[in-house]
Amino acid sequence: MPLADFSLNLLLLEQKLSRLCLSRKDHRAVHLCEVLRVKIDDEIDLAHKNGPRGKGTVSILSEETLELTIRWLPPHPCDLLPVHLVVGFARPQTCRKILEQASALGVKKFSFFQAEKGDPSYPKSRLWTSEEWSERIDRGVEQAFATFVPSCETYGSLLDALGELENEGLQRIAMDNYEASAPLSVVKQNAETSIVLALGPERGWSANEREQLRSHRFELRHLGNRVLRLETAVVASLSVVLKDYWTTDVSEDS
Repeated sequence: MPLADFSLNLLLLEQKLSRLCLSRKDHRAVHLCEVLRVKIDDEIDLAHKNGPRGKGTVSILSEETLELTIRWLPPHPCDLLPVHLVVGFARPQTCRKILEQASALGVKKFSFFQAEKGDPSYPKSRLWTSEEWSERIDRGVEQAFATFVPSCETYGSLLDALGELENEGLQRIAMDNYEASAPLSVVKQNAETSIVLALGPERGWSANEREQLRSHRFELRHLGNRVLRLETAVVASLSVVLKDYWTTDVSEDS
């Protein structure tokens, strides 16, 4: 993994360890040593996935090994926001950006689906046939200095994805530049509302998919008359939807 692709605001661990030993060839050790230039007794921030944060103190630093002694902080509540993002499969590079950026913003769940206008080769890419999709989510969580990780499922069609919603989402919104009756800014919600936010693939919804959305109680909304890249539309839509969940007190976890 190139250094330019790796941000270490926080190191997310699969296990709650008391010590972490890394080979100097490990991309995390490379970043710590060559970018952050850590020394003995330096501290870095880390976290147990879906658990507490902690502090890792550099206790061993040799030509072969970097070892951290870990002190765990008290548990904190889950800070994922009650937003389920439903997105049509797009080019792998676009989906990588969506996974990272939406995870950083705190969505609770992803559902990616094969859209009628989508390229059928997209879900066969390395992003989805390996564990890279999970790594991209982790990277977004690390970037946000968070610990809780959103879930992610994939589906063969929009109808398959919608069929899994059951009673989820007190409010259901689908972004659409062509048949939406109002901008997203007029949608009202409060901090207790769970939301399902759906965006089609890069070529947009089919007529059949619009009917499926309407039959599953989705309201169509737009972001103005400009044509946006899918990853831009995702971040812009989430910013509007999530603003009512954000509090004015940002000092709690600092």
